[in-house]
Amino acid sequence: MLRPAIPAGPAATALRIERIVQLPDGFAELAADSHGSGERMLDVLREDWEAGTIRFDGWGEALFTVQGPNGLLGIGGLTRDPFAGQEVVGRVRRFYIRRSARRAGAGRALLGAIIDQAAASGYPKLRVRAPASAFAFYEACGFLRAVGEKGATHILPLPG
Repeated sequence: MLRPAIPAGPAATALRIERIVQLPDGFAELAADSHGSGERMLDVLREDWEAGTIRFDGWGEALFTVQGPNGLLGIGGLTRDPFAGQEVVGRVRRFYIRRSARRAGAGRALLGAIIDQAAASGYPKLRVRAPASAFAFYEACGFLRAVGEKGATHILPLPG
């Protein structure tokens, strides 16, 4: 199975992945950055968090950040996929990397943590519904285009 590569060199050592239990410092600025990409997913994350709808604290769930030398670079989570019917599979949720941090390894590092957590939780596969602008990223990280998968653009079979 293809695994997301963590870049070698100084950029890789400057990245830090953290599993979090509250929205991080710098979240408002990251959300503002997402607005520049036309994304609203971090607004939805904040609304769900404040309402207690999704807190990434259930079985097989986790929320991670990727931090760089100058602060928060991205955020992304894992939940059981609510769109998979009775099938128990993982879903990448609210994944966003600051525009200035893209193509420097932050996204791969963060997605790698989510994949590792999904495998450790025993999910047989991981699904994501990505915007078209992110298709190449997910495919470069080993995800396959989802064909006939309701509510997902890509899937990643996990070892089990």
